[in-house]
Amino acid sequence: MSRVSLFEFALALSIVGALTLIIINLLRLLGVSDVIIPYYWLIPSRYILPMIGGMGGDLIINMICGVIALIGSHRIRRPAWAIVLIAVGIIAGAVEGTLVLLGGILALINDMV
Repeated sequence: MSRVSLFEFALALSIVGALTLIIINLLRLLGVSDVIIPYYWLIPSRYILPMIGGMGGDLIINMICGVIALIGSHRIRRPAWAIVLIAVGIIAGAVEGTLVLLGGILALINDMV
């Protein structure tokens, strides 16, 4: 069984978080998130985490953060891009932003070690 490096795990977290940011916020922008995503209204992060996460409630900002995270995730081995992903994750907030934030933190920790 092969071992996965920490950079590959950070890359996977940031890509999944970025794609989820883009898709979920595009669906919310179109107004079909309640139809396509079953029981979306039961997710507490929809109500609680955007209030805690700063600008996490704005759809356009979250989609821009998702695009930046998707572009930056391929350059995650550089410490500057890991810091950019951390900042994008904080701005985006919610569960998707948390995935991007964790990817950036793991990449930065692995770069330091």
